[in-house]
Amino acid sequence: MSKEKEENNKDLTDLPVIGQDKLIKEVSRIFEIFSKSKGQIRPHFILTGESGSGKTFTINSLATKHEMNFLEINAAQLTKEGTSGNSLSKALSGLLNVKDLTIVFVDEFDKLYISGNSNDSIAHESTVGVQNEFLTLLESKTTQVFGDYGKYIKVPVDKTLFIFAGAFNNETNITLDRLREIGLKTEFLGRVGLVYNTTKLSLEDLYKIVDNSDLLNKYTKLFNTDFEEVSSYIKGYISRFYEKNTLGARMINTLIQQYFIKGGVLNLDDAEEITFQDTLEL
Repeated sequence: MSKEKEENNKDLTDLPVIGQDKLIKEVSRIFEIFSKSKGQIRPHFILTGESGSGKTFTINSLATKHEMNFLEINAAQLTKEGTSGNSLSKALSGLLNVKDLTIVFVDEFDKLYISGNSNDSIAHESTVGVQNEFLTLLESKTTQVFGDYGKYIKVPVDKTLFIFAGAFNNETNITLDRLREIGLKTEFLGRVGLVYNTTKLSLEDLYKIVDNSDLLNKYTKLFNTDFEEVSSYIKGYISRFYEKNTLGARMINTLIQQYFIKGGVLNLDDAEEITFQDTLEL
């Protein structure tokens, strides 16, 4: 292994991401290609994985490591251009404030394909329209974004790498064929033909996240409690409900908040009134 590759691998171990080693290596390679080619090669890709597995955090951390701009937009909140709401041109207005290489992370992209809260024909028409707008965007060197005073401003997108992420009903190991079945167009997959999946966080991964929790550290200092003692208590609760956990790593912050707010106990079914006092003690 070359000295440069050894150094790159060493840098990857310093990332604050737990449980996604394989994904980190693959995506880091993509970012390296994107960077070295100065944006001339743009391997757009789709990122799937269950909620709370660290999709956004992993990509944001890698963008920071590679010194690239990071812009996140939520596809579930997008409406077709010309429809009242948050159009793609508005969501991409952040491109006005960045230069050089940019990572655009399109979260909840699956909501444009998988039926959710509404079967309304107008809602369906809008999501189809947004899909087509993304397709047009991938074929363009520039796009119009919503600027000040309601004016549209042309910005370059030829040095922008798009990542389309979603839980896709928490299906595992999704393939291109499965994405086509879900509803992604062949034309779209022809331009975004790479698919990566996050790995389900193991119990050990969740334990590591607890041990490295900045939120838990702040709480234990504020309440003058023992970090290891609280950490052990929360780990026990995570172990008990691991198989039923649908929040992934997000479960941890929820448990930490409840532990301290409810006086040092965890009971998700407890609906007792929460009060705050002048002095903070358990």
